[in-house]
Amino acid sequence: MGSSTIRKASFTVLTLAIAPLASWADNARDWQNVPTDLNMLFGYYNRVDSNTPIDTSLPIDGLSLKADLYILRYARSFGIDGRSSAIQILQPYADISASFDNARYFTGTKHNGGMGDTQVVLVHNIFGGPALTAEEFAQWKPETFLTGALTLTTPTGDYDKNRVINIGSNRWVYKPELGFGTPFGPTWLEINTMVSLFGDNDEYQGSSKLEQKPLYAIEGHYSYTINRALWASLDATYSRGGETKIDGDWQDNKQENTLVGASMGFMLSPQIGGMLAYTDTVAERKGSPDVNTWTVRLQYVW
Repeated sequence: MGSSTIRKASFTVLTLAIAPLASWADNARDWQNVPTDLNMLFGYYNRVDSNTPIDTSLPIDGLSLKADLYILRYARSFGIDGRSSAIQILQPYADISASFDNARYFTGTKHNGGMGDTQVVLVHNIFGGPALTAEEFAQWKPETFLTGALTLTTPTGDYDKNRVINIGSNRWVYKPELGFGTPFGPTWLEINTMVSLFGDNDEYQGSSKLEQKPLYAIEGHYSYTINRALWASLDATYSRGGETKIDGDWQDNKQENTLVGASMGFMLSPQIGGMLAYTDTVAERKGSPDVNTWTVRLQYVW
């Protein structure tokens, strides 16, 4: 079997390894208004499991992936022209194990751990989220909002061009996003749309060039306020696109999958809170990631 086919199989594994880092979804109520001059520190633990079908024409006939993904996220809110804005910095760390089943060229378990690509997020409200002090915010009644965000993923993560599994992706990614939300009494309906635009990796598998088409996604959250310190949400995400090209050869690996899940947010004090969430893939195109994720988040604001 030719080397180009082996390279294609290696890329399939690489894509699965970095997918949990690149595709973390927004959570319910993430884009709702907050007071200005607020510092927010979040710590995430994600347990990611994937049993993804691989095209039988490839040297790899099956693969299972397990990842412990940790994310440290800092956000600072402020006002621009009377609208609420924020800047966020996210730093992932992942510990990944991949087991190869019935593979001809890769056998056993491969393991890697290290820092992921640093992300910077710029957020600005378009309407429905005025810039308010803490005192003003306490008297404000939440309303329908539309917020824009731009996420910049930098190629700073752990990457070795000769390694099968990498934590970093060695390329820039730009993700513009719109987040819409509207209240219905104690419930919120939120819809977020986004597109990931990928830069090139010119050191893929040694000296090859990796390119990728945009990946489009839409997600919805329907959440209910149980009391001042507790809410619950039903969540869903649909994504499509992202076919890759290696040295000018399209890989026929366009992604298409649907995930559903549920989450619950809580406050232990005015400064300390958290969230529990679970998502699972319910439909996917052959070769697309089939992933389930448990998430625990703790947060501190001041």
